[in-house]
Amino acid sequence: MPLNELMRDGVMLKRPALELYAHQYKPMLAFLWGLTPIMSELTRRDLLPTYSYFRVYREGDLCWVHSDRFACEHSLSLTLAYSDEKPWAFEIGRDRLTHAKPVETTFQDDPYNTIEMAVGDAILYQGVTYRHGRVTPNPNRWSAHMFLHWVDSRTIQSARL
Repeated sequence: MPLNELMRDGVMLKRPALELYAHQYKPMLAFLWGLTPIMSELTRRDLLPTYSYFRVYREGDLCWVHSDRFACEHSLSLTLAYSDEKPWAFEIGRDRLTHAKPVETTFQDDPYNTIEMAVGDAILYQGVTYRHGRVTPNPNRWSAHMFLHWVDSRTIQSARL
C-alpha cells in the first residue's frame, strides 16, 4: 500500500499523520486480542477488544487535548520508536470528566500530569473519562506509536438492557 494512502486527518491532530489500522494489518489485530487477558487482569474488568492502530508523528507534531469515544473506555498508548531517541511526553488530565469537553489545544486551567515516554513505555488509561494529549511538540524527526482500545463487557451489557 502506498504511504500517501495511509495519511489521515484527525480532529485532534495538528496535521495529517500516517496511520495503519489493525483491520488493515492482521498481526496488529492479533496483538490487540493477545493483550486482552493481560489488560483485563490489570483493569480488573472483563474487557472486549474494540480496535487498534499504529501512528507515526513527525517533528513538531502535537495531539490536541481530547477525550475518546466510547470504544476507547480502556486505552493503551505504546511508544514503539523515536528517530532521535528523545522522549516525548504524554499529558493526561488529573480530573475525571463529568461532562464532554471540546478538543482544545491545551488543558486550559485544568490540572494535568506529564509523563515522559521512552521507547517501550506504555500507559494504560481511561480515554473516555480522562482528557489527554501531547501538547509539547514532538522533538524527534519522527516517532512511532501504537494505540489499543477495549471496553468493559459489563458496560456493553448495561447498554443492551
